[in-house]
Amino acid sequence: MRVAVTGSAGRLGQRVAETLSGHGHEVMPVDLAAGNAGAPVDLADPDATLGALEGAEAVIHLARERFPYTEQGLYERAARTWQAPDVTGDGRRFQHNVAMTYNVLAASASLKIPRLVIGSSLAVYGLYYPLRPVRPDYLPVDEGHPRRPQDPYGMTKLTGEELCEAFARRGNTCIASLRFAGIADDTVYQRLIARRQDPMIRGLGSFWSYIDVLDAATACRLALEASFDGHQAFNICAPTTYLTTPTRTLLEEHLPEVRPVAFQADENYCCYASDKAREILGFNPRHGPGA
Repeated sequence: MRVAVTGSAGRLGQRVAETLSGHGHEVMPVDLAAGNAGAPVDLADPDATLGALEGAEAVIHLARERFPYTEQGLYERAARTWQAPDVTGDGRRFQHNVAMTYNVLAASASLKIPRLVIGSSLAVYGLYYPLRPVRPDYLPVDEGHPRRPQDPYGMTKLTGEELCEAFARRGNTCIASLRFAGIADDTVYQRLIARRQDPMIRGLGSFWSYIDVLDAATACRLALEASFDGHQAFNICAPTTYLTTPTRTLLEEHLPEVRPVAFQADENYCCYASDKAREILGFNPRHGPGA
């Protein structure tokens, strides 16, 4: 299958390209840094997007502009909220990311590309970066949990998923939105392991979830090859946290009002459920931070 991969020069995009090539697919790289034939592609430009995707039989859309507050940790511990983002800068990033997603979907529809995988995030549920205190309706959080983001990054992912729903309603298109946990490689694992000394340094919303970059790349391939209809969203995360403390212990201390179900008492289980990805995509993550 000839697969266009947007964001192909990024950390995940490079791994996806390697994984696809290793499984017999032909990769068409699409990136501001490394587009088709080495030329940069601005996906915010509809004409450029259409040209970049011509000839593709499937698309994996991972390109995005990062929101600085999601990485710099502007978290107010006492209030359990995140500081207000940069209104003008985040507004521009919101417009850019949504425009890229719309253009990829619209170009794919015009070119009659039948299969798409879109990078989303667990932040779509609204628990990661709240500007006012929130709590989950239940645990573990599955794909049916309400999506209530307050921050611009989470809202871009919510908007992207709604765009996927709209384009899937046209028919003859299979679209997977992959709701990734924080994607980790060796460098990121060093930070995650350091956080074991202070589990609440970035709040409760991620519930200490992660996904190894190799497993995330595999999830993209599996979603591309799987059989399902219309638009489907999938949580993509490791089954355990990056902590060593049992999750139930942490929840009893920091979130006693929410009763988790279907958990083992003494394990560092993940509070985001990825059962749907396992059942439909055959997703079985194999990598982690180690001890």
